[in-house]
Amino acid sequence: MRIISKRLIASLSVSLFVVSNILLFGPFNIYQGNINELVVPLASILKILLLPAFILILVVSAMGLLLPKKSHQRYISILFILGILIWLQGNILVWKYGLLDGHGIDWSKNVWRGWADLTLWIALLFVALLFYKQIYKIAGFASIALISLLSVSLVFTSVQKPEIWEVKEKHSLSTVPPEEIFEFSSKQNVIHFILDGFQSDIFQEIIAEDMDHYSKSLQGFTFFKENIGSFPTTYMSIPAFFSGKIYKNKIPMRRFLKKVIGGRTITNVLHDLGYEIDFVAGKFFFKNARYSNLYRIAFPYGGTKQHIVKTNSAFMLDLVLFRCAPHFLKRAIYNNEQWFIQRMLTSTNGSLRGRYFSHAAFLNDLINHMSVSRIKPVYKYIHLMTSHPPVVVNNECEYTENIPATRENLKIQAKCCLDHFIKFLMKLKMKGVYESSLIILHADHGVGREIKMRNLSKHIDQDLSGVGKSIPIIAGSATALMAIKPPQSKGILKTSKAQTALTDIPATISSILNLNEKFDGRSVFEIDPAEVRERNFYYHKWRHENWKSNYLQRLDEFIIKGSVFDKASWKLGLTYYPPKR
Repeated sequence: MRIISKRLIASLSVSLFVVSNILLFGPFNIYQGNINELVVPLASILKILLLPAFILILVVSAMGLLLPKKSHQRYISILFILGILIWLQGNILVWKYGLLDGHGIDWSKNVWRGWADLTLWIALLFVALLFYKQIYKIAGFASIALISLLSVSLVFTSVQKPEIWEVKEKHSLSTVPPEEIFEFSSKQNVIHFILDGFQSDIFQEIIAEDMDHYSKSLQGFTFFKENIGSFPTTYMSIPAFFSGKIYKNKIPMRRFLKKVIGGRTITNVLHDLGYEIDFVAGKFFFKNARYSNLYRIAFPYGGTKQHIVKTNSAFMLDLVLFRCAPHFLKRAIYNNEQWFIQRMLTSTNGSLRGRYFSHAAFLNDLINHMSVSRIKPVYKYIHLMTSHPPVVVNNECEYTENIPATRENLKIQAKCCLDHFIKFLMKLKMKGVYESSLIILHADHGVGREIKMRNLSKHIDQDLSGVGKSIPIIAGSATALMAIKPPQSKGILKTSKAQTALTDIPATISSILNLNEKFDGRSVFEIDPAEVRERNFYYHKWRHENWKSNYLQRLDEFIIKGSVFDKASWKLGLTYYPPKR
């Protein structure tokens, strides 16, 4: 009886150690670093994973109990070391693969990671076989001790960041938008439309290929070809173009975002002046903003709540497996952004691929159900990810697998997004609110594809080695599309060479609407195209772990005095590091 009890304790505790690493501690670690990325509460994800975890523990334990003595000991030893390897791989040997944001992974680079992982896994599993008796003696107790330590860490982190366990607002799991999202004002509309990562030089190429069509379709718009963003990613770009305020690594990013979004932004000013404020996006940075309606685009769009939870749980499991697997196995799990678990268990084609079609489906719904039924003036912010990698559509804007994220393919997808936006404009015209509306179309940043520049041979007498990218690539992140149509603006699409920035948006809206409110920046229509203006772009590297970081590792300021497309205009300014403790 004592032997059976010992075997049972060893089997259950080691099985629990392995399974909890994958289905509890793994999801927790990823979730707490990506709270803004995930629409489903952590508790809902863990609830979905509970049954598979229970079954796995029973099956893995039963397999060990059915084995003869020596085989049982070897099995427990291998299982325990496997748990150690999973923990090491997921917490210590966390190699950098980029953002997993659709740009793809170049598996030909850093092959040494695979050999390093393989060596470690083979070595430790060999130790598990060679010293199985000694490891077996401590495996049960060690598993319980490690689970306890990980649980204490989980509780401590939860106390420090209670938002991890917060129930998401109702809009996070809404399968369909509130009716107000489809409703526009008969009095005044400010339509703020974001196509994420749409690079301005790509936009210029698209319209140049069919200038007659786009000039008429974008009637009343002015395209600002020299426009720049503030940052290469969305996180700090949002407060910049809502307020004109720039993050400089002095306070934690979350605190800065909360302070700015809850403070003097153009949307809060409009809200206080009686505008109804609608926010629509795939990610939310507006928790502290003042608004009337908030909708987070469901993934998958149009699915049931259960389907949304299931899909996001499958995505979470894919991320955990990707993080915990050795390098050579990660490629099979990643599956060219189609993901192993999602491919098996859901009807979606990977999280980011599904996101493209979810956002496109929302825009279709907005076009089909648009109405003009609100009396108060309306500000409507719509942030879509359809122009962002991965590339998932062909020339016919139809889904196609395994399209590389080349510049040409990104341009094809961007054209599909632009044409879809134009259908939205056509519906505004049909409803009779196009001419009276202020419409702002822009990207939050460029996609980071190298741009054509003048004076490329000019040497910048500054050390850029710490920045890690060349000026033409950094400029690709800076060149964010911006085109604006003021109310009652007529005529074909115009192109302006005014040296503008996204931080000019609040001042521009204030000026056009005669709000008599001062913001940092200038109205873009008051900037002389001949003026040589000094603007700043703040470059940083971004990885998923930055979501849970307080600061960026470094933030490099580039001063652009003149054309963004002229290398001679670029100069490296200050580098902002986290404050010393």
